[in-house]
Amino acid sequence: MIVFGCHVLKMLHLDGMASEECEHCERRRFLQALGLNAYFSAFNLARNPNADISAFMNPAQLRRLFACCSVSLTAAMMASCSSMMSPAPPPPPPVMAPAMDAPESASASRASSELASSRVQERPGLGTSAGQEKYSVLEDARLIRKSDTPDAVDSFHYNDEAGAKTMVEVLGGSLSKHNGLFSAAGERLKVGLVRYGDVFQHYDVSGKRIVIGQNGSHYDIRLENRTKKRILVVLSVDGLNVLTGQAASPSQAGFVLGPKQSYDVDGFRKNSTTARAFVFGSVARSKAASKGAAGNVGVIGMAVFEEDEARVKAELLKEQQARGGANAFPGAR
Repeated sequence: MIVFGCHVLKMLHLDGMASEECEHCERRRFLQALGLNAYFSAFNLARNPNADISAFMNPAQLRRLFACCSVSLTAAMMASCSSMMSPAPPPPPPVMAPAMDAPESASASRASSELASSRVQERPGLGTSAGQEKYSVLEDARLIRKSDTPDAVDSFHYNDEAGAKTMVEVLGGSLSKHNGLFSAAGERLKVGLVRYGDVFQHYDVSGKRIVIGQNGSHYDIRLENRTKKRILVVLSVDGLNVLTGQAASPSQAGFVLGPKQSYDVDGFRKNSTTARAFVFGSVARSKAASKGAAGNVGVIGMAVFEEDEARVKAELLKEQQARGGANAFPGAR
């Protein structure tokens, strides 16, 4: 009977372990049934007054075995119920594969760049490229602006004959051509594109001017100051400052023109003595396209600043006072 009791406890222990493994439900039910049979067999044997068990154990030992079986079976059943009522453990987090986005992103970026490049190649009309270098002296000049905000901002467009006509038709204007320079920046300037002194013709539609260029021709930008004051003109071609070749802003450097002065800007500046000529060409070969800014081709802009004459006079007075105190022989004792 002691051996029988040990077998009962072993079966109940196995049943408790099996109850924790939900995937072995059939085995658990079998072990629970077997444990219950052993329990009730011991229970009936203990209740039967005619059973002769003296050869195996005395009544006290049988009662202890029965109590042990009861406790073990109860614990096993509670563990089984707890196991069945407890929610299943959450699945482990998925293992992430090494990221492979970089090559795909680079490929997508290349495809986008190639698509943009092909679209630029297919664009009709003119842009401005930087042509041959030429000797061109540019002297430094200083002008005090009245404000950081321009006194006037203006622009005009250019294109080949077909493109200029199409723009005029879109704007609903007349296809009559105009010769000579035209007013800009609130009558402060007269401007135009010239070649060997000859001015390119232009259309004038609802205040918009479209200059008619020719593929392969170089050009200068003529600026005429129509005021009686010194002015500063920040000039851009295809969205690029002609002095720096960078994206244009009104706050940048420009050209200082005296009263009624005229000046021909002859190219993108390389330094104070060299410029690269403005040349009409394809959009794809334009300087703007080389900088990824082909969307700005075909426009020439001017930001005009008038000089702050009051500050100029104050500085001149201060300078004269400084000169009045100059010592002709500072080394004399």
